[in-house]
This record gives sequence, C-alpha cells and structure tokens, in this order.
Amino acid sequence: MLVKYHLVVKEMTSMSRILNCEVNDECRPWRAPDLEASRSSKYDFKTVNGESLSDREQQEKIRQQSYEKSYAKGYMEGLAQGQREIQKQVESLGSLLATLTMPLQGLDDKVVHELAQLSMAVVKQMVRRELKMSPDEVVAVVREAINMLPVTDAGITLELHPDDAKLIREYLMQPDSATNWHIIESPLLTRGGCRVMTNNSRIDATVENRLNTLIAEVMGGERKVDFQDDD
Repeated sequence: MLVKYHLVVKEMTSMSRILNCEVNDECRPWRAPDLEASRSSKYDFKTVNGESLSDREQQEKIRQQSYEKSYAKGYMEGLAQGQREIQKQVESLGSLLATLTMPLQGLDDKVVHELAQLSMAVVKQMVRRELKMSPDEVVAVVREAINMLPVTDAGITLELHPDDAKLIREYLMQPDSATNWHIIESPLLTRGGCRVMTNNSRIDATVENRLNTLIAEVMGGERKVDFQDDD
C-alpha cells in the first residue's frame, strides 16, 4: 500500500513538472492538426486565385469598354465632320444650280453684251456662208421688208451692201419693170440685210437689228442690245 502511494506521488510530481513547463517561454504545447482549418486554408487559396483572375477579367473589360467608347467617340466625330463637308458641297452645288437656272434678266450687262456679240459673230458667219451658197437670199429679205410698208407709201429707197444691191437690180429691178426704187449702196451694212425707207416709213431689216430683236424676245422683251458691225 505504501509502495503504491509512492508511485502515485511520483507520477503526480512528474505531471507537475510537465505542467510547470507551460510557464516557460521556450515551451510550446503540441496540438493535433485542425483538419477543418486545413480545408478552409485550401479553399481560401482557391478563392484568392479566383479573385485575382476576376480582377484581370475586370481590367480587361474596362480596357475593352474604354476602347469601344473611344472608337464610338471618334466615329461620331468623323461622321459629324463628314456630314458638315457634305453639307458644304450641297450648298455649293445648290448655288451653282441656282446660277445656271437664273433668268437671263439677272445676268450682268457685260455678260449679256459678250454673249450677244458672240451670237452676232456666229450669225454673220452663217449669213456669209448662206449667201455664198444662195446669194439671192437677200431678195427674200427685201421683199419681206417692202411688204411691211403701208400700201399708200411710195418713193421707196433701199440701203444695201454693194454686192446685194447688184443682186436686187438683177432680180427685182428689170428694165421693163414698173418698179421705181432708189438704191443706196452702203459697204458698212452686213450682207443679207437692208434698210427700206419712204417718206412716211422706215424699216430696219439689217442682220444686226433682226438679231437684236430675236435676243430681246428670248430675254422676255426687257433687254435690247445694240450691235455694231465690226467688219
């Protein structure tokens, strides 16, 4: 009994020593691994990696959104610039069309005069060519002018280019004709035209005057251009 008590006391003494080691800073108690903590750490590791991957995706998404926003802004600015340029072209074209469709009355006097002079030159060339091919054309002009005179007018005087005067004498003033006309030869007159005068009337059938009348009609009768023979 005494021996058994001694063993118990001895064991208690040993346990006391072990427990007394807890007050020593160099002693650390041993504990079994916590399986739940290990699983939690493993899960947290995955979560951290997952969060890092999500951050990269988020950054990539932000970059993509920034790119798309910049692209859209540039596209809209370019579109607006293009629309402004197109509008300018349309306005310019509209002004050009308005000029082309502007009535002749609105043209500058200088432009009208130059166009008329050009027309006059063209007509003169056409008249000369026509007279070369059909020199008796002036006969029809003289007849038309005389027919415009009042029936009571007498004492007719014709002013003609010398070459045309020769034709009139040949075709309209035969020796046996009762026609009593007086002819004045004027080298300044354009061939193909004439002036017919009586005591009471005067008809200007010159090429210049006929063209002047024609242009006045084209312009609505509001303009009349004076032509000078430059031959």
